[in-house]
Amino acid sequence: MVRSIVPLVIAMACLARGVTAVYYTVGGDVGWTSPPNITPGFYDDWAAGKKFMGGDVLEFYYKGTQNVALVSKEEYDRCEKVSKVLDEGGDGGGYGYRLPANANGMYYFSSTIKSHCEGGQKLAIDVASSVPFMSSLSSDSLSVLVSAVLSALFIR
Repeated sequence: MVRSIVPLVIAMACLARGVTAVYYTVGGDVGWTSPPNITPGFYDDWAAGKKFMGGDVLEFYYKGTQNVALVSKEEYDRCEKVSKVLDEGGDGGGYGYRLPANANGMYYFSSTIKSHCEGGQKLAIDVASSVPFMSSLSSDSLSVLVSAVLSALFIR
């Protein structure tokens, strides 16, 4: 009986990442800030090696008066002013953006202040698809599923 449970436990551990959001503080201790506090490429370097998935949260903590916008690739490349800003605020404020559960592909964020964006206050991340059926399960549904599977294993 124990042997039949081991693969289930391993599978559940592998799938657990699909239902657990990771919270990322954009820029680490530096936060979401503008030049001269950062240089072009700073946020690319910060994002390198991180595995972003649907449901994860990007926390933008402001250093100074800032804003953050979700932008298109073209707006990101050109540092164009966008009409829709996600949030703006002052020093010590911040904004949390939860990636949609079905997120997949590139997401672009920038300051809408052209000189800030041109100076490097922009972020491009590649979001990997979450495990499809797991991303649609709530934690309650997952608990019911695990209980049902474990009950089925022990009812013999």
